[in-house]
Amino acid sequence: MQRSTEQLDRLHRTFIAALDLLDRQGREPDRWEEECLALGALGCDLCSGAEVELAAFTRPPSQRSADELVLLEGKPRRFTKAMLRRGLDYVLNHDERTVPPLVSQRAVRTFLGASL
Repeated sequence: MQRSTEQLDRLHRTFIAALDLLDRQGREPDRWEEECLALGALGCDLCSGAEVELAAFTRPPSQRSADELVLLEGKPRRFTKAMLRRGLDYVLNHDERTVPPLVSQRAVRTFLGASL
């Protein structure tokens, strides 16, 4: 899927707004938010998936899926805000021709496996 400039700009602004919100609150993302801010979908050019994940970030804790929260409890923390910012910069600025095909295939499989 070809990423449109408008779509990437919108995703970038939304992602940065989420990180800025965490900055204003003086905290790192909780495990749910961390999952929503994972860059797998965007890195795999699944912009629609990235939009869904970012929309889930804003879901109040009372509206989060109890089943998903239970699954996340057992998973270790993975990302800090700083790591997410660096990852976003990389995803938006890397040249796809420099990524070996096997790495791209693994990234897609990892994202799809995590989403099922």
